[in-house]
Amino acid sequence: MDLNREPQQMIRAAAEEVRCLNHGSMDVEAFYGEYNVINAAPNQVAGVIMGLYTLFERLPQSVEQAAAALAQLEADEAIRMANGADVNEATSGVLRSLIDAKQAILVAQTHLREASGIASNMGGHFIDDDELEDTDATV
Repeated sequence: MDLNREPQQMIRAAAEEVRCLNHGSMDVEAFYGEYNVINAAPNQVAGVIMGLYTLFERLPQSVEQAAAALAQLEADEAIRMANGADVNEATSGVLRSLIDAKQAILVAQTHLREASGIASNMGGHFIDDDELEDTDATV
C-alpha cells in the first residue's frame, strides 16, 4: 500500500485497475486460469465477484471522506467556482449527490454480498484421470 500519493492519484489508479479488469475479462477464456482450463473459470469468476464486493465495501468510506473534505473546504471558504455559481449552493449540490451515491453503493454492496456468498461455493468439475487423457487440456 503506497500512501505517499495524493488521494486523486490513488482513486485514478483504482479506476485504471477496474478498466484493466473490464478489458482483460471480455472473453470468458480470461477466467480459465494459468493453465487455460475451463475448470478453473467458476472459481476465477467467483473471485472477481468477491473482489467487487470488497471494492464496494470500501467505497462508502471514500465517499464520506471526500464529502467531509469538501464540507471543511467550504467552511474554510477555500472554494471558488470557475463558472461564477454560488459556492454554498454548489457545495450543497455535490454533498447531496454524494449522499445519494453512497446510498446506491450500499444497495449494490448488498447485492454483491449476496452474489459473493452464493458464488463462493462454485467450482469447476473434477476431471478424472481417464477423462483428462482424452482431452487436449494442458494441466
